[in-house]
Amino acid sequence: YDFLPLPDGRWGILIADVSGHGTPAAVIMAVMHSIVHTFPGPPEPPGRVLTYINEQMTARYTTNGGTFITAFYGIYDPSRRSLFYASAGHPPPWLKRCVDGSVHSLDNTGGLPLGIAAGEVYEEASYTFVPGDQVLFYTDGITEAKNAAGELFGADRLDQALCACRINADSLIRVVLDLSLIHISE
Repeated sequence: YDFLPLPDGRWGILIADVSGHGTPAAVIMAVMHSIVHTFPGPPEPPGRVLTYINEQMTARYTTNGGTFITAFYGIYDPSRRSLFYASAGHPPPWLKRCVDGSVHSLDNTGGLPLGIAAGEVYEEASYTFVPGDQVLFYTDGITEAKNAAGELFGADRLDQALCACRINADSLIRVVLDLSLIHISE
């Protein structure tokens, strides 16, 4: 993940996950992180940034080994309480709207993961938050974690973590970790 400062007090929020494990996956992620920071000018809009990363990755690295990167990139504007975003096959963030208790995902965009095919166009969407909203950015590392019996942590446990509105991010992280420990010990 990375936070990218933008003009006018806005922030770029990037979360990504590379397929595979070990040193090769770590190298690909480091390369992708470097490419993000070579974007000409401020890294915006989100779809163009993901397109740029994808073009750089597909021009330099083959995917014959099946390596690819899922990514979600959003630009948060605190003055408008808005998130303008695009996704490259990454699990969408979960939103908890505390005023009515609803939980849903920010899944209004889609696109192939990065590094699979050149020429991919990444759709963009926006969301306006209300005071008290909480957003959980994550990778499939949490939802695909397995207990000793081979059962997945799953999306339902993320729903459980968001069931009560937390005062701060640390509380939400603690609940997710506590649910992981309960899940692992089952």
